[in-house]
Amino acid sequence: MRWNTIRAISAVAGALLTVSLAGPMAPATAEVTGIGPLPAPSASCSTSPTGGSVERTIDHEGAPRPYRLFVPSGLTGPAPLIVAVHGGQSSPSIFEPQTGWNSFAETNKVIVAYPRGSKSEGIGKWAWEFARNVGPDVSFLRKVVHDVAASYCVLPKRVHFAGHSNGGQMTSRMACDAADLIASAAVWAGPKGAWDLADCPASRKIAFGVMLNDNDPVVWQWIAEQHRDHWRQMNNCGTEHGETGPGVLTGQRFDCAAGTSVIYRLYDGPDDVSQAHVWPSGARGTDVRARMWSLFTANPLP
Repeated sequence: MRWNTIRAISAVAGALLTVSLAGPMAPATAEVTGIGPLPAPSASCSTSPTGGSVERTIDHEGAPRPYRLFVPSGLTGPAPLIVAVHGGQSSPSIFEPQTGWNSFAETNKVIVAYPRGSKSEGIGKWAWEFARNVGPDVSFLRKVVHDVAASYCVLPKRVHFAGHSNGGQMTSRMACDAADLIASAAVWAGPKGAWDLADCPASRKIAFGVMLNDNDPVVWQWIAEQHRDHWRQMNNCGTEHGETGPGVLTGQRFDCAAGTSVIYRLYDGPDDVSQAHVWPSGARGTDVRARMWSLFTANPLP
């Protein structure tokens, strides 16, 4: 495929991937709320539904910053939390309806947060700064998790991240830098957020999943495989098992030394290649959410 064609398709797909090529920068002032897992839920934590998603705002580094929150009906106690991280040139309001997580959460009794990136890329479009020790996003995402748990009943060992594209890079960075807080994580069409193992100071082995379409014009298969192999190395993985699913061309699960696992899923992409990079809908979206959830359920925080 010619490069100008790839650029055109990438623009149609929303140019959701943002790659940081800048040199080292001084780290922003940290506002990390706590190190380690969330505290046990308080006796006064809420299980009340939000009745659809609501926008919440927290103060971060002296400025207000929003995220959207969905709490399903029918919670009877503390619930898992999924933090859904949008891609580049996107936003919580764009990403939320694409993912299908709210309907999933209503059925499976999960709380879902949709945070907003720090990098403005035009009106209503945002991205994430995923480079290590650069920008405010690691501390902001930690603060989002704590803000949700300060009001609602969240299971401390069941905080999971699910990212798309540039949000996948940010999810990867969070797995590197916040493995004390996050149980497990997965990405759709997301490259790795660390250049090498030395750039990923994870405090423990953390389960991770990488998924994409075979005709993604933005994140090519070798990029996704590189991300998969990063976490295989991080987790000291060994035995490979095959997996199947609707439209799955290659399905892999690797058993890892610490009892974690790494999964990889390559799907037969849609005929409309302009849709191959976006978060999947329909039966494909159902399978992606289900497989991520299976990974999350099997890999709580130790």
